[in-house]
Amino acid sequence: MHRLGCTLLVTIWLSVWAAAQERVRVELPYRSGTVRIDADQIEKETAEIWVATGDVVVTYQDTVLKSQKLTYHQEREQVVSEAPLEITRGVQWLKGSSGVFNLADGTGEIRDADGFTDEELFVKARVLYKTGPDTFRAEDGLLTACREALPKWSFTVDRANLRVDGLASLRHTVFKVKNIPVFYFPYLTFPTAKRERSSGFLLPSLGNSNNKGRRITQEFFLVLGRSADLQLREDYFSKRGFGHGFTFRARPRHDSYLRLDAYTIDDRLDQGGASLTGEGQTYFGDGYRMVVDFSLVSNFVFRRVFSDNFFLATRPSEESEVFVTNNAANKSFNFQIARQETFFRGRNTVIRHSPSLSFHITGERLLGSPFFFDLDAAAEGMSRVDSRIETPALTQRLDLYPQIYFSLPLGQGLRLTPRLGGRETFYSDRVQVGPDGEREVVSDNLTREYVDFTLDLQGWGLSRIYRPREGRPWKHLIEPELRYRYTEGIDEEFREVIRFDEHDAVADTNEFEYSLVNRFFVKRPSGDGENVHEWLSVRVGQKYFLDSDFGGAFQEGAVNQFFPLNSLTGFPYGGLQRNFSPVTTTVRFNPDRRMSVDVRGDYDFDFDRFRNFAVTGFFYRSHFNFSASYFLTKQLEQGSFATNQIQSSIRWGNLDRGFSVGTRLIYDTRTRDLLHVRSRANYGWDCCTVSFELERIEVGLRNERQVRFSFYLKGIGTFGTIRRPERVF
Repeated sequence: MHRLGCTLLVTIWLSVWAAAQERVRVELPYRSGTVRIDADQIEKETAEIWVATGDVVVTYQDTVLKSQKLTYHQEREQVVSEAPLEITRGVQWLKGSSGVFNLADGTGEIRDADGFTDEELFVKARVLYKTGPDTFRAEDGLLTACREALPKWSFTVDRANLRVDGLASLRHTVFKVKNIPVFYFPYLTFPTAKRERSSGFLLPSLGNSNNKGRRITQEFFLVLGRSADLQLREDYFSKRGFGHGFTFRARPRHDSYLRLDAYTIDDRLDQGGASLTGEGQTYFGDGYRMVVDFSLVSNFVFRRVFSDNFFLATRPSEESEVFVTNNAANKSFNFQIARQETFFRGRNTVIRHSPSLSFHITGERLLGSPFFFDLDAAAEGMSRVDSRIETPALTQRLDLYPQIYFSLPLGQGLRLTPRLGGRETFYSDRVQVGPDGEREVVSDNLTREYVDFTLDLQGWGLSRIYRPREGRPWKHLIEPELRYRYTEGIDEEFREVIRFDEHDAVADTNEFEYSLVNRFFVKRPSGDGENVHEWLSVRVGQKYFLDSDFGGAFQEGAVNQFFPLNSLTGFPYGGLQRNFSPVTTTVRFNPDRRMSVDVRGDYDFDFDRFRNFAVTGFFYRSHFNFSASYFLTKQLEQGSFATNQIQSSIRWGNLDRGFSVGTRLIYDTRTRDLLHVRSRANYGWDCCTVSFELERIEVGLRNERQVRFSFYLKGIGTFGTIRRPERVF
């Protein structure tokens, strides 16, 4: 009897508990949809007012409101919560101590609000007014992208207007790191859209340099329609003065673009100047493409002192060109206007193409025969100014160079290819050398004619596959290369030709070029099975000159740089008359995709030593990356220089999250000078990244140390002098 009573009491208690757990749902028709209210209890106070309590959830279209107590005014189309509430609509998520929400137009207000107005922007405000489906007004609050109770960075505002995928406008704003005020903005705007651009002032940047002093930069970004924009820049250097610049970008079509960069400064130390650079391309009909790539500078001192890029500051030349090209099958048409200026201690060398028309045919089969035809033809207007000569503003050069050749198989993969060509070049002016050696350009026509014959032996040589008992099989291939070249007909015309480019620096020759290449292959696993991989190659080559005088073109005791002396190695060796060139050795080692080493050297038997030696390579694993280059050259004869430099770059860490550090340097071991070093340390969180950078440049006029800093704010932009996503490692 006792057990029966206990069982009955438990049953009654469970029934009461289950009944209490049943939730109430009311669905009210509203416009084109339905307002659904789920709660523990719902009461209808009047014909138009509903009161819901206990885990209330109101759902309308893509909007969900949650609270412990809500009042729904059906006639006003309004939801009122005196208790804490939570609103979710798409990526928007907001909560507050109380609030009012209008279903008709998506407006309302939330007290003591915080939450995300989009995927990145987190808002806290004493009152957050929802002025539309995607617009907000915050009063007495803060904005950030960090989710901590005390965010790493924030903007505290008196008032802010926000538009999702639009623009945020802030008034009386203080930028804080943690709780420390850093900068005050009376008015600040920034885009909240991920892809839309908007006009306005960018965050100012600060920097410091021992050479230029403290630097303050302010930029203004101006949107010029959907396909163009303009960025104006003002710099103030405490030791130099004011600098002015702009960047113009345009993309009128998906296949066309133009970018112009200009900068000028009236330097207090008389090292100022101006520069203008540009690049762009566009396509016309019938396969024509136009490319613009130019770099103009008023003086090289200005570029060396004020260039932000070390390699641009030390580059000894400026090149500019505009060309139109059409390439179809094996034919090519080109129209070019170009200017090249090279810096020298005396007078700079300036070469202009104004303009050049050229036409090329490659590999044209002659009437179904085994013979092939190549053609190079050009009509050009040229000029040159240097420390020794000055040509007229327009010197005509007409060039015609047809070639015919065929290929003869010899077996074992070897092929013999004879090639015969004849070249005729007309110049409207020539160089006249006086009795005292003075060179003068005279208006006297010159026609240079020569015959060029080459005989090439190339192809697969001997090969063998080795199958060791342990390990993978590998293949060894020996590849011989032999070329005979005979050029005749230039003779004394060599000294009378004006040197505009490589087409003019050609001399008679009678030579052999021979080399032997050893290649080693292995099979390496890949995503689609196994691929053959060349993990080692060794090439040894040399030239033998039967005519060491090159038809009288060679000058003893001078720097001789002409074709074919420049076709074996990138380092000059034409200061000494010889029959044998240096021996060039090139070794490339690639054990896997994450490591590569190249070794190159030229050994000169006339001096019994290496003329030059270079090692370059890289290695990377996960978040570690290392690359280095070592260059050594000897001053053995006129035209060669002694150098001994190391260039290296090392990086560790993830540049997007956590700690990362990297350094790049250029060190001259001969003079023991550290020419350039740039070191950067980064630490990235989920909502921001802090970067510090130190740079030192010691080249010629530039002896400078700079300290840079940047603070990247997720969803906002970068504050500082290191612009994201620029990376130096």
